Amino acid sequence: MKLPVKSLLLLLFLLGAAFTAGLVGFYSMTRQRLEDEALLRQMLRAKDVAFQLKPGIGYSKHLTESVAAVAGVARDESELERLVQSLLASTPAAAIEGLGIWWEPSAFPGRPPPRPHYARRLRPSLDSGVVVETPRDRQEDLRQQPWYQQGLEAGGAPVYLEPVHLRDSIYRIHVRAITEPSGKVLGLVVVDVFGEPLETILQEANSSEEELLYITTPRGQLFAHPDAARLREWARARGLKAGTLEDLSLADVRRYEAEHGPGRRTAQVEIGESGWSVHISSTEASLFASLRRFKLAVVLLGVALWAVLLAMPFVIHRTVRLRELSLVLEERRRVHKVLERSERRLRDVLETALDAVLAVDCWGRVIDWNAEAERTFGWKREEVLGRPASETLLAGAAGVGPELRALLERREHAPLHQRVCSVARRHDGELFPVELSATSVSSGEAPVHYVFVADVTGRQRAEEERTRLLGQLQQRGAELRAIMDNMVDSVMVSDLEGRITFVNKAGRHFFGDVGADGVRLSDSLLARQGLRSGTGGTLRLEEMPLRRALHGNVVVDADLSIPAPEHRRTLYLRTNAAPIRDEQGLITGAVAVARDVTEMVELDQLKDEFVRVAAHELKTPVAIMKSYAQLALKTEPTPATYRKMLDAINRGADRIDGIVRELLDVSQLHLGQLELTEEPVDLRELAEETVANMASLSTQHRFRVRAGAPVQVQGDRARLRQVLVVLLDNAVRYSPSGGRVEVRLEPHAHEVEVCVSDEGIGIPLERQARLFERFYRAHSGTPHDRGGMGVGLYISREIIFHHGGSMRVSSEEGKGSTFCFSVPYSPRREKARERS
Repeated sequence: MKLPVKSLLLLLFLLGAAFTAGLVGFYSMTRQRLEDEALLRQMLRAKDVAFQLKPGIGYSKHLTESVAAVAGVARDESELERLVQSLLASTPAAAIEGLGIWWEPSAFPGRPPPRPHYARRLRPSLDSGVVVETPRDRQEDLRQQPWYQQGLEAGGAPVYLEPVHLRDSIYRIHVRAITEPSGKVLGLVVVDVFGEPLETILQEANSSEEELLYITTPRGQLFAHPDAARLREWARARGLKAGTLEDLSLADVRRYEAEHGPGRRTAQVEIGESGWSVHISSTEASLFASLRRFKLAVVLLGVALWAVLLAMPFVIHRTVRLRELSLVLEERRRVHKVLERSERRLRDVLETALDAVLAVDCWGRVIDWNAEAERTFGWKREEVLGRPASETLLAGAAGVGPELRALLERREHAPLHQRVCSVARRHDGELFPVELSATSVSSGEAPVHYVFVADVTGRQRAEEERTRLLGQLQQRGAELRAIMDNMVDSVMVSDLEGRITFVNKAGRHFFGDVGADGVRLSDSLLARQGLRSGTGGTLRLEEMPLRRALHGNVVVDADLSIPAPEHRRTLYLRTNAAPIRDEQGLITGAVAVARDVTEMVELDQLKDEFVRVAAHELKTPVAIMKSYAQLALKTEPTPATYRKMLDAINRGADRIDGIVRELLDVSQLHLGQLELTEEPVDLRELAEETVANMASLSTQHRFRVRAGAPVQVQGDRARLRQVLVVLLDNAVRYSPSGGRVEVRLEPHAHEVEVCVSDEGIGIPLERQARLFERFYRAHSGTPHDRGGMGVGLYISREIIFHHGGSMRVSSEEGKGSTFCFSVPYSPRREKARERS
């Protein structure tokens, strides 16, 4: 849209005004920042000079504090002399000139005060040695000195006196009182400090007349100035006393600067704790030079902007005519390029299309043929251009591909809005399924039909394969469900949210129809089903195997119990559970398989009850038989034949008594009724005593005890001896005659380990895992079977466990075995209670 000239001029004026306002705002904002930076540089310059004049203050402060702290204790003359000399020698030569100690006579009533000492360097500012001398000034004269009075009045605080010029350098005195803890003043410590040559520092600092640096004292008097001569002349001309610079004050310097150099800025920096001040006075022209340059740049930028804005209307007027002429030519070139690009894009689309594309004119002849059509039908582009489309794609076969034939021979312009399936023929005569769609484009008066043909042979085969696989999957699913429903074990599946999604027939027998309506695992479900732990205790939701599997745990042989009132019994289930994971390893659900072990549990309970009852029933007659046999052997002499029989009866009774005791121990362990007597036990003594008894019974084996120092634990002496007897009896029983049996004790930090080793037949590796089970005999059914009930190792392990220890075995077939058990020094009964 074209704008009137007045509107254009108004718009340019508004743009210029807006830019000028923004430029002014930017200048105002930047000006303050540049001024702050200039003042900061000025302050840093003054601080740099103050730093050069500062040496010695820190050293003198620490030196006076050290001397004041030590001198009050050391009163000996020679010790004070060495103290003053060593302290001065330890300071940098360029920092401290001299060090002295004066004593206050009133602090030493009834006796003369110590002699004052003063140490100085042989040559100033050179590390050439230290000499100690006695000051010639009398003590009475020193007390009249201002610095002496100021040091006494400060009461232990450091005093920095007014500096003076001496040998072209700055000379100052630091004074500090020597006090006792009660606050009584004993004397003074004086430190003389020479600074760097003042003229050198000021000459280097004052390199330009536009920037002057000078120094004032704590009282505000002028101490050093680069323009001292002219300053004194100016003061004398106005009737001021100006013998030295110290006669002039800071106010006099300000008046001098105002008359000789208007427009100056001044900054002040103190030099440490000395009370001096460094003043820097800079002309505003030099201080704000960058600000002036910035201001000039902003003004030039504004002038250039308004020059451009004022020239714009004349330039626009000259270019409008040229623009109108160029627009016509540009439009023609643009239309031409658009047509070329459209044609190239159409060709690129046709050549890269995944479908075969052919163009057919109103007479049914092929006028275009893309690369995919060449691959699909087997005809080259130059071979089919101008040929009848129906004859080329159908080869004149009647009844083949009626949908394709109707599409190729139609005359109307209406597009086909859906894809239809048909059959086409390749160049070699092969028929194949295709999917068609078409559209019409008007080219002048004659329409052009674009037909899109997709070879769906692979899709059709994939669909057939999918249908076949789906049928197989459905068949496998039916087979799997049939297998699940006919399994003896219960199978239950839940999703990640805890909803039960599948329960087989055996599971419904145990738990009812819990897989319907998306029942969730919950405490109320457990209470409704009556599920409890294998021991009959309360089962929490988080302890349920299926719930634990949802948390990623694999549960093996977890025991559950369910009351079955209709059978007047309790059903026992042994359950395994595992999580179900997807291809990425994420948990999507869980499965639990439970087996009915009620009969096995009841049989085990019946067996335990039989063992307990049989042991109790056998105990009384065996005791009677053994008592009568022993009585018969002791009462009167009997023939050798009867005595031999009575000995056999006694040994048999001992054997039966041992079996009964073992059965009673097994019964007590299973019922959790094993009781231990806790007392101090020396394991070394117990091992040596047990081995000695065993050696007296078996003279065909070599016994050895490696015990070391006595080892005392808290435990049941009789039960620990029972464990040793079982291990030694097994070592003797399964070792060859003359074999070695060794017992060794190995103390550790919290427990002692007892090991019994033999050189016997050993134990096969595959049988070692069950050695500590009830009634298991590793060599049963082999030539090495030595009899026994297979409960000795089971009882031994349980005894050691009730002591808070553990038992292990290492064995190699044909090379002997080693059984070890550990007993803690202090009992850990809580572990045994948890096990029971």
